[in-house]
Amino acid sequence: MHAEDKSVYKRRLAFVVCQAEGELLRMRQLLWVWLLLMALAFVNDRCHCCLQEERSGLLEIKAWFSHAGAGSSWLQGWDKDDLNCCKWMLLECDSTTNRVIKLDLASVNYDPLEDLYLNASLFLPFKELEILDLRGNQLVGGLKNQGSLLSILFSLHGN
Repeated sequence: MHAEDKSVYKRRLAFVVCQAEGELLRMRQLLWVWLLLMALAFVNDRCHCCLQEERSGLLEIKAWFSHAGAGSSWLQGWDKDDLNCCKWMLLECDSTTNRVIKLDLASVNYDPLEDLYLNASLFLPFKELEILDLRGNQLVGGLKNQGSLLSILFSLHGN
């Protein structure tokens, strides 16, 4: 091999090595980007849970309707082990605060075993509740000493 040929060969080899190193660097960067996106997706999924206070309140509402003999299967999906109540049926959460803003409990108690007297204090945890639908639940009134709270709740339904 001539000296000129060796020089050309060395330059080509150096060029190929540089290209390979560049590709390796890009692959490492892509791997880091992918890992970062996966971590953010995991954190993002965990952060969009409803507030514990409201989740507990929803489970109390479920227990109250169940105790009253509500035969609805709609509330069976409200599971204490599911931390993200914003994905539960019959409700809607604010996309920014993750607070419950709508409860559609219409006809949950469609086949009552007894007359129901609404315990309005069940709805106190929901600070940003805008819509509360209780139609068709065979409610005959509220518990004593909750008159002002009941008027607030029913005014929510008017919004």
